[in-house]
Amino acid sequence: MIISILVIYFVLMIMIGVIASKKVKSSGDYFLGGKGAGPVLTAFRFASTFESGSMMIGVPGMGYSFGYVTFNQGFLGPLGYFFSFRVFGQRIKICCDYLKSITVPDLLERRYHSRWCKILASLAIVIGLTASIVAQLKAMGEVFTVYMGIEYATAVWIGVVVIGIYGIFGGYMGNAIANVVQGVLMVGGSVALYIAVNLLFFDGNFTFFGQFPALNEFLYNMNPNMLHLTAGGILPMSTIIAMLVVSLTIGLALPQQTVALFAMKDKNVAKVALVICAFFSFICYWCLVPAAMMGNAIIPGIENSDMVIPMISMKVLPPFLAGIFIAGLLSAIMSTASNLFLVVAAALSRDIFSLLAPNVYGKKPVTYDRIATLLIIVISLLIALNPPAIIFKIIVFAFTMIALTFVMPMLGCIYWKKSTKQGAIAAMLVGSVFIPLWTLIGEPFAPALLIALFAAPILFIVISLLTQQSRNDHEEVEALFAQFEQLKA
Repeated sequence: MIISILVIYFVLMIMIGVIASKKVKSSGDYFLGGKGAGPVLTAFRFASTFESGSMMIGVPGMGYSFGYVTFNQGFLGPLGYFFSFRVFGQRIKICCDYLKSITVPDLLERRYHSRWCKILASLAIVIGLTASIVAQLKAMGEVFTVYMGIEYATAVWIGVVVIGIYGIFGGYMGNAIANVVQGVLMVGGSVALYIAVNLLFFDGNFTFFGQFPALNEFLYNMNPNMLHLTAGGILPMSTIIAMLVVSLTIGLALPQQTVALFAMKDKNVAKVALVICAFFSFICYWCLVPAAMMGNAIIPGIENSDMVIPMISMKVLPPFLAGIFIAGLLSAIMSTASNLFLVVAAALSRDIFSLLAPNVYGKKPVTYDRIATLLIIVISLLIALNPPAIIFKIIVFAFTMIALTFVMPMLGCIYWKKSTKQGAIAAMLVGSVFIPLWTLIGEPFAPALLIALFAAPILFIVISLLTQQSRNDHEEVEALFAQFEQLKA
């Protein structure tokens, strides 16, 4: 039963990619779907990419081990969507269209008139998002291993082949349509698992939210720190603050999310997409995290947090629902991985290769876009076959590195007329160079995230103010900000 459901799911994903490929005629079609995405496609593309394997596997697994600390991310999700679509999203869409940009590095180059901005942005995307891809592929391999009893390496190969086919051919629109299917499976699977675990925890007496007093008592008896939002200091406040910054700026500072805003058919799409995303996030988090915490009573002593949700679902769900849930888990992982592949491929082909060989790229851009996608898939596969660390740690490092590389330059694009290329470059160096190096040497004195959280905005503001005389873009910036004024009308 489970294998049959997965085969149907894989075939459906491949069919979507092949059908969508017929509409790909240019790089704009391939990477942004021709900027024609409505609220449903935008919402599921945005939410399924951000929530990903972290929400379906990593975060609930941490909830099983450490308790309420994992709700930090769940609380911040809907707030992050509000900022992404209502505070930043409409301005980002206007800025993208005004500067005729397809990628985030492209937008930064045109806004600041600096190729160094484009180069740094492209390198940060390639390094940071490749790490995120590896985390998704690792999660996918472990899901297959638990449910189908096949070797980890074989599992990764199967998933990559399916993602590669519909991602390489279908481009943005193929992924976006697949994300709608995947998002529905994620929600349905989360609800099914929550109900099944709840029934077992309360001996057949199901309750939606009434379980928390009993759950709290159960967790307290295990470890009182499981009721604390810092887990007794396991998650330091500096990390919580960094998570807050990342959550509030996901649409602005994470290129894999920003391109969904680029691809909207108009700025008004953001209003409806916000509502869909908020409900999606709320349902998944408030089903999976409590289910994982209650799972301590069903399967105690699971040491690998990334295996918690797969093992619990196998224990509590009947075969048909288990198949649906597995498809939901794979959907979370595959939707993120496929969209990350495209964003990194765009950085390689449109932002780097087109700089090195513009005449060659200009002859067959879509062909080189697809080759770049294939190249990233192969590189990520090779790393994922022997991946470092656990999923949660990889994702936290990659997201914070990317976020602190892009947040200040992107804020300057849409909110601060006085921002300059020198300030943008300084802020980007903090995220793309300082964070990896400081982390590599063991973070002496203070966490890299905490230092970067203060250093990036200070450098951006101070250096921009000191280099005002070098600006020659006053008229262009004034014209861009005049476009933003239309939002107030």
